[in-house]
Amino acid sequence: MLKSDPITRLTPTEKLLVRLLDATSSREQVLAELKTNLQTAIEIELATIPIYLYTYYSINRNVTSGQNIGPAELFANKAGGVIMSVAVEEMLHMSLSSNVLFALGVAPQIYGKAPLHYPTGLPYHNPKGPSGPNGATAVSIPLAKLGFEQLWHFLQIEYPERFLTWPEDRNWNTIGQFYSYIRCLISTDFVTDTDFQHGAAASAIQPHNYSPNNVDTVYPSGKFDPWKPAPPAPTPSWAQPDSYATAAKVAVYPGAADSHAGPAQLLAIRSKRDALEAIDTICDQGEGTAVQWQGPTPVDDPSKREQSHYYKLLSLQAQFENYKHGKEALPQEPPAPTPILPTVTQAELAKIVIDFPDNPTVAGYPAEFQPIARFSNALFQYMLIMAETIYLVPPANQKLFFNEGLHRSMIWVMDKYIRTIRQIPLLGGSVPGKFLAPTFEFVDLGPQATSFAALTQLGNEAIAAANAIVAQAPNGSLASIMGNVIYYVGVATTATDGADHSKHLPDVGQYWKSPPVAGKPVPTPYPFKDAPAFPTSIAAGPMGLPLHACMGLNSCEGSDRFGLDGPADGSGPNACAGQGYCSTAVDHTCHVQNDCHNQGGCGLYGTGKEMNHPGANSCRSLGSCATPINAERFSTNGPNQGKSVWLRAREVFKNEVWPELHKELLARKQLRDVPADQPLPEQLGPVPGLFAETGPTYLWLSDDNKDRGNMTACGASGMSGAGGCS
Repeated sequence: MLKSDPITRLTPTEKLLVRLLDATSSREQVLAELKTNLQTAIEIELATIPIYLYTYYSINRNVTSGQNIGPAELFANKAGGVIMSVAVEEMLHMSLSSNVLFALGVAPQIYGKAPLHYPTGLPYHNPKGPSGPNGATAVSIPLAKLGFEQLWHFLQIEYPERFLTWPEDRNWNTIGQFYSYIRCLISTDFVTDTDFQHGAAASAIQPHNYSPNNVDTVYPSGKFDPWKPAPPAPTPSWAQPDSYATAAKVAVYPGAADSHAGPAQLLAIRSKRDALEAIDTICDQGEGTAVQWQGPTPVDDPSKREQSHYYKLLSLQAQFENYKHGKEALPQEPPAPTPILPTVTQAELAKIVIDFPDNPTVAGYPAEFQPIARFSNALFQYMLIMAETIYLVPPANQKLFFNEGLHRSMIWVMDKYIRTIRQIPLLGGSVPGKFLAPTFEFVDLGPQATSFAALTQLGNEAIAAANAIVAQAPNGSLASIMGNVIYYVGVATTATDGADHSKHLPDVGQYWKSPPVAGKPVPTPYPFKDAPAFPTSIAAGPMGLPLHACMGLNSCEGSDRFGLDGPADGSGPNACAGQGYCSTAVDHTCHVQNDCHNQGGCGLYGTGKEMNHPGANSCRSLGSCATPINAERFSTNGPNQGKSVWLRAREVFKNEVWPELHKELLARKQLRDVPADQPLPEQLGPVPGLFAETGPTYLWLSDDNKDRGNMTACGASGMSGAGGCS
């Protein structure tokens, strides 16, 4: 049996942070921070998976047979195998973070935690990074087909951490820097083995559910005879070597069985060492094995059998013609590879790479295709629900649930469904001339207990749309494609139209009928059922506009937490300044924890002057408490003592911030810091009617009650807003 890679030693900066945490924190603080950061880690990994899958599905890996495969086809096939191997390991990393969090006694939250849509920043990532091929430094990762520029965005995700970099869990530059902070929390004296024994290891995602390679990760190294049986027969001495090569003989396996952690890369956590080994696996597979005083290497394991994500993706870039011009800001370590021959160009890949649109949305597709595209998103969300459900399945049934649920949904449903819809040409909508692609936007399937019924309903809508297309042109080129759409919907659900439902995906409802309820119960009937659900992640908004702390404090149309697409109910984005739903600031829970200006909030801590100007602070760490500002919050100091924080914030925005901000935005537009075609408002609009007098209520901000404590503010009096406290 192969031995595990030894756990990476703490760097001097990590040791310093551990000593600092031991000296200045408490056990309660460290454990709370560790749990919060592990949930963030899940969301970081989850955000990357659709990005890799989208590019993977843009590649047609079967353009020619193995006997006739040429350099461009070989490269595209290699790119497909490598990108899928990275996606598989990102799923592993999400599972490892989930297992560590579960071992601490916290149920991982996966459903609804992927980005609402793309492009997206990764949670708490510094929005500016090293310059890319075109000089841009923005770190907002798009959905795009295979290309040189998209590979750069992949490198932004996997960019290696420099040795001696200070660990950060907010505004981090590299994922390694973020996990370094988690490693330091685990390494404190406050955390012990028993802390990782609150969740039964037998109920975690088990090691036997993970495999580093599958048929989608494997790619050929050269020409082969696809019909020749494996194992390969001996090659006659008189024959050309390639003429008798079998597929098995030329296969390349990008995932190694001993990749960092050893034979069992997916760990069920039982101890502090297990947790550290899980974090090491994530870092080494992404950035490369850390070497003291040197930095990461190109490989992720001591046996040097597998390259890191960063080096795999950079090696793909090195085969593009553009690479030799060297305009990217690449790190010194590991050293960049020399250009790889034969080089390829985007033009050569045009016959192999499907012309997917950049950052598509369902709303941007022709109306007749929207239900078909929406169902692919619903499938992805249901996969996330099944991933959450694993922890509730009795251990004896987990393997069966995993195979019939996640394996089947990924390989035999979603994969085949996407390969079907990517054949649909787009002749209308906002992206004519391209092909239908998954958008990976959030689709609300409701509570987990009834999510399968919601999936089935969306399946029925996709079937109805497919039938309508066939009815219009029964002998047209789309008829057979629509037949496959109907078939795969039927494989996944209990839809009512013309498909075999004998092996549909499992209905997870039985595992969610009596979930534990955190915090206080929500009043019945729920008073805000007609308002759109509060989005937990921040959608893409207009460019160049400042962030803001709460509802009604936005500077432009489409600038709020719902972004340019608006709420999921289809009502569209807000139409004016001051009319937006809630904050665009990253949520924080207390005084001085804000990341930037205009991100202050509640008024429970701070001076009277600070409390009199909520949401108008001038800099990072100068904000007066939590965002978003719930309506129940009141000031405890200064001239606004005992009065509503939100009403004061709206007054300050209207009378003090907005007049100057409007002038600033107009000036910046002339300087092109704000896009010239982006409309700027002439006046403030009304706050959304349901909350016009109070601002966003706590019940609306936390209608599922899972994060009750984290949506209020710090403080031990129990008066920090709706009786909550964190």
